[in-house]
Amino acid sequence: MRRAEGREQWAVNGESSGHFVRSCALCVALFAAPAAYAQKWVNPNFDAHRLDYRDLGYPDVSAIEADDAPITALLTAAGGRVYGATSGKSASHLFLYDRAINKVRPLGRIGDAKGVYHTLAQDADGTLLIGGGLSMLSPVALTQSFPGGFRAIEEQLWKDIAAPYADYPGGHLYRYDPVKGDAEARLPGEKCPLEDLGVPVKGNTVYAVALDAKARRLYGITYPDARFFVWDLEKNKTLEDLPLLDRKVYSGPERTWRSVPRALHAAPDGRVYTSGEDGRIVVYDPVAKKLARTDMQIPGEYYEAWNYHGYPVIEAWTAAQEGLLYGASSDGYLFRLNRERNRLVNLGKPRLSRRVRGMALGPDNRLYMLCGEFEEPCKLFSYGLDGEEGFRDWGGLAVDRSPYYAKRAYQFDAMATGIDGTLFMGESDRRACLYLFLPGAQPFPGGFNPKNPR
Repeated sequence: MRRAEGREQWAVNGESSGHFVRSCALCVALFAAPAAYAQKWVNPNFDAHRLDYRDLGYPDVSAIEADDAPITALLTAAGGRVYGATSGKSASHLFLYDRAINKVRPLGRIGDAKGVYHTLAQDADGTLLIGGGLSMLSPVALTQSFPGGFRAIEEQLWKDIAAPYADYPGGHLYRYDPVKGDAEARLPGEKCPLEDLGVPVKGNTVYAVALDAKARRLYGITYPDARFFVWDLEKNKTLEDLPLLDRKVYSGPERTWRSVPRALHAAPDGRVYTSGEDGRIVVYDPVAKKLARTDMQIPGEYYEAWNYHGYPVIEAWTAAQEGLLYGASSDGYLFRLNRERNRLVNLGKPRLSRRVRGMALGPDNRLYMLCGEFEEPCKLFSYGLDGEEGFRDWGGLAVDRSPYYAKRAYQFDAMATGIDGTLFMGESDRRACLYLFLPGAQPFPGGFNPKNPR
């Protein structure tokens, strides 16, 4: 009865009715404008429904604070959950993406760490190993006035980069038990339940790790001193602490960063691969307990000039076929390494810009790469491993679920493949989100034509 009376009132009262109509029209215009604007974000290079994102918790309730939200590490665990870590101004946080609820749940603050990078690994018992340190995303205070002279700029850069580490005790290694820790929900600021394993190298951030679970060894690289360490997981102590790089080079896309490799690969035979001086592949032999420089050189921009020492570093490793290892360099090149034949093949560069910010193997026999420098929008590329397709430009990453939500991402620093083939991409801007891309089981599901996608 009240509804009928209400409709009658609007019909009789012309002034109120007119006001109601104008209000409705205004509402439609206001809601339609963002939707129409968001439509400009739609990427014509792939089906838009294959891309989405998730907030890092419930907004205004459990979500990780914006300044601590940039995602800098991702790992797909054996059980299917995807774990990630952030880097920020005040703290680093651990989180998980749970397929059962289709949401991200924050797991708490990671000790005293402000940054966690390529330092997530899963041990044989299902626990996670985490390496922390200072935030690499924090701006470096550079000295503007200093005496000139031979290599004065490089010497001053090193002083400025090393300054925050002057009194730093060192980044810690932690162990997280998902069986115990995943069961509880945590609000912003609460600590993540961790076992503190100790400091592998004093005065340094743990920058990259690789696990040899069978040998009970965790291998790592530190920043800024570029030390290669071997951590005994049974005794919880550093067994080896070796210099990886002697010269201090700033040839990477981050001009205020020292060029230090960002990835390690522990092969089934126990050897560990990374890059070193002059962009050469470096291999650690666990029997000899030494780092050996090889003749293989990762692709990049090399300038044979007098008194110049620039070279690229390894950004990511992906083991695809047996005996073959795919790597990406800081200059944006993709290459294939045959471990048995000690042969490296340059596969090319998908984009003019430097850096491959993340790389993962998709379910469609493609390597997917996030490419782009700082302060430039990242783009998604792929490389077909079957020989039928080379590089493919998938374009920028923009989600359009208007009028409900829409978001365009620019910066990424982590990537992982889920157990169902979903690609997880960690945004590394302020108020970051976890992006999901579904390539499909086949190259072009449902007759999708890459030359005419719409």
